[in-house]
Amino acid sequence: MIALWFRRRRYLRFTRHVAGAIRRRLIRVTALFLVLFAVHVAAMITAEGMSLGDAVWLTITTATTVGYGDLSAETPLGRLATILCMYLFGIFLLAQAASDLFDYRALRRERRRRGEFKWRNMKDHLLIVNVPAQDADSYLARFVDHVRHAPSLADIPVQLLTPRYADGLPQELVDAGVIHFNGVAESTENLVAANAGSARCVIIIAEEPYDPRCDAQTFDVLSRLGALPGGGPGVVVAEVVDDVNRERIEAAGATSTLRPLRAYPEMVVRALTAPGVEQVLENLFTHDADHLMRFDTPFAGLRWADVVVSFVRGGAGVPMGYVTDGHVNTNPHPDDVCAGSGVITLIDERLTVTGDVVAACLRAAGKG
Repeated sequence: MIALWFRRRRYLRFTRHVAGAIRRRLIRVTALFLVLFAVHVAAMITAEGMSLGDAVWLTITTATTVGYGDLSAETPLGRLATILCMYLFGIFLLAQAASDLFDYRALRRERRRRGEFKWRNMKDHLLIVNVPAQDADSYLARFVDHVRHAPSLADIPVQLLTPRYADGLPQELVDAGVIHFNGVAESTENLVAANAGSARCVIIIAEEPYDPRCDAQTFDVLSRLGALPGGGPGVVVAEVVDDVNRERIEAAGATSTLRPLRAYPEMVVRALTAPGVEQVLENLFTHDADHLMRFDTPFAGLRWADVVVSFVRGGAGVPMGYVTDGHVNTNPHPDDVCAGSGVITLIDERLTVTGDVVAACLRAAGKG
């Protein structure tokens, strides 16, 4: 690992040096070509008596080796200027500038692919800090897919800040428009390079869903985000491994916290689109808190709105759906007339609900 790290450091220094050298050479070559261009134009005006437009046209067609033949230098001084300015140096410099431009663009594409390019003008984007240690590709693909299907986030740019993809993002993420900056999040320099301060949303992923030490990393990232110029990002969703750390992490700047749920990346999307929903959903996974229960009590011909009202009034929780022919119908329309073999209801942890209570509520719904 250490050898790979040093090798990568050398590669980064090399690419930055090469990019800078190509850029400086391109500037010098372009400047010299423009000087020769201006000298040749002046020579055509002076020696050949051409207008400015004709002189520029002749210089361009000569430098690009098109040579239409509609204009040409006829005086000895004009021909000498064409030989020196265009044939000996101009065409070569133009070809060199084109070659340097192609090399520079190719190097920029490679740096973007490897996550070494700083997107300086990026703002109002979604920044994902860290990725899961296991199955990161599939998790991110599902997460981005849910983001693209959320109306409020469908067009938001997505950027990753992680050292995971030093050799480029998976093609599935590239096709989804995801970009990345290669580096660790525990670095203010890297957060600035990822434009964290101008992000609309930041998501801090716990790399290991069962390792409480990830909370310390999250706390460090939040501290750095809070110190960024401009007040930091608008919304920060942080995964918290140990519930004991939630209060500290929220005090450090997280607007929402949730447990790492690798099978449900849509939970994080919900935290972005409707803050607070993730806490309701999390609560359903905890048996000693509010929980869902199924009561196999048959009923028929009941309007769903009447069922909901009778359950709430009768202390049987909030009906979330009903069972019919082995299929669960969730959140029916209030005006639907329903029949089924059972009801699934959300029960407050302080309530004790029995089958008799549910049957009584269903009878009351039939009267309502």
